[in-house]
Amino acid sequence: MTSTVHYPSSVSNVLGILGNKRRILVLNYLFLFGYEQDIEVRHLARVIGGVENGISPREVTTEDYESVYNGLIQNHLPKLAKYDIIDYDDRAKVVTVT
Repeated sequence: MTSTVHYPSSVSNVLGILGNKRRILVLNYLFLFGYEQDIEVRHLARVIGGVENGISPREVTTEDYESVYNGLIQNHLPKLAKYDIIDYDDRAKVVTVT
């Protein structure tokens, strides 16, 4: 299967991609890891949920975790992958640092 990489064609497109707090949090967190390291989405959802709520990832409620997790898999990670900012395996629910 051939994948098509879409590149932002303007500054406004870049701002649209990165203009979301949750996507910025994802990228900031991924920058902590080495190249080609895999991060499970469920782990990422706990961390992002903790940051958003100012608590430890272990203290994130089920409701907040599910909200972040669903937002990541339905919107944010596919969008970042579409523009080749990250690698995202939807089946395995894994993000690879690129």
